[in-house]
Amino acid sequence: MSAGRLALWLYGGAIVAFLCLPIAIVAAVSFGPSVIVHFPPAGFSWRWYANYVGSGPWLAATWLSVELGIAVAAAATALGTFAAIAIVRGQFLGRRAVEFLLISPMVAPTIVLALGLYLLLAPWKLVGTPIALFLAHTLVAMPIVVVIAGAALKRTDASMELAARSLGAGFWRTLWYVTLPTIRPALVSSAAFAFLTSFDEVVLAIFLGGPGAATLPKRMWEGIKNELDPTLTAVSTILVVVSLAALAVVELSRRGERSRQA
Repeated sequence: MSAGRLALWLYGGAIVAFLCLPIAIVAAVSFGPSVIVHFPPAGFSWRWYANYVGSGPWLAATWLSVELGIAVAAAATALGTFAAIAIVRGQFLGRRAVEFLLISPMVAPTIVLALGLYLLLAPWKLVGTPIALFLAHTLVAMPIVVVIAGAALKRTDASMELAARSLGAGFWRTLWYVTLPTIRPALVSSAAFAFLTSFDEVVLAIFLGGPGAATLPKRMWEGIKNELDPTLTAVSTILVVVSLAALAVVELSRRGERSRQA
């Protein structure tokens, strides 16, 4: 290995270590027995994980976030996939404008979206309900699906769909047996990232959530705001594990598709 290549590897490793070090510190502190958060921990204990499992408010917020994430992943993947098919395969006036409109929530400041959605949903008395969070999270997650699914559709051969249609298959049959299977890894990735977008979202939860719709990130924010509860370190570690699990599902889906194609 040349000196330049070694230096590049060391530089990359230093960046990765710098990014992962805060996560490693939080994970280490989560196993500490002390009520005072400090590093390194004085010992090893499952105390704060047991406190999390035995806490009703923490578990209620966790289950709400999981249920909301699953619902948002399903809705955003379905809507975003159909939108991507229309944009990539369709030929209609204003197609680029529609694409820009659909992905605009991805680039707009989240706090601006939160304020606008609050003013939109308040007259309908939806603020403070899980429905408001579902609509808001779907709006934010759908652009991710549009981008990922659209990129996958652009890489596939549209002639296979035309061949299926010419042999008598209708739109829905072609969609189910030809289009969707060819972009299956992209759909899995889209669903995973949509779930993570909903599961980690805190700004929309602060504006649109309430006592009856407190997600896990909102509960964590309230805990940091009022007092530094060491349970937060355990919850943060669990969130990291969930994120890694979602990324692992995406990678396994891609490898499975590559092995089938090989």
